[in-house]
Amino acid sequence: MAEAELHKERLQAIAEKRKRQTEIEGKRQQLEDQILQLQHFKSKALREKWLMQGIPASSPAEEEARKRQSEEDELKVKKLEGNIHRLEQEIGKLECEESQISAKEQIILEKLKETEKSFEDLQKIFLSP
Repeated sequence: MAEAELHKERLQAIAEKRKRQTEIEGKRQQLEDQILQLQHFKSKALREKWLMQGIPASSPAEEEARKRQSEEDELKVKKLEGNIHRLEQEIGKLECEESQISAKEQIILEKLKETEKSFEDLQKIFLSP
């Protein structure tokens, strides 16, 4: 009976571990996408800034539009950086949970091995002449 419970607990631990691994992979994919977006956006903003430096503003309204665009670019960069930081923290948390589940699974596996050894010992006792 105890062996069946241990097998059930181990299967649950394996399922939870697999779930965490899937979540980690999803978060890593999101992280990679966010990093690529950030790199693309930074290079685009830098290119725009470089292009606009050589062109004098023809009116105060145009200068205001450039300033507003620059501020919007900075906000987008900060938002992407915040998302990246959040995803990194979430991945770390999920990896920690996965590690704890793996440790629990290992303990259950050791208990199962002990149960098997004790069963083998009993067989030897009963089968010995």
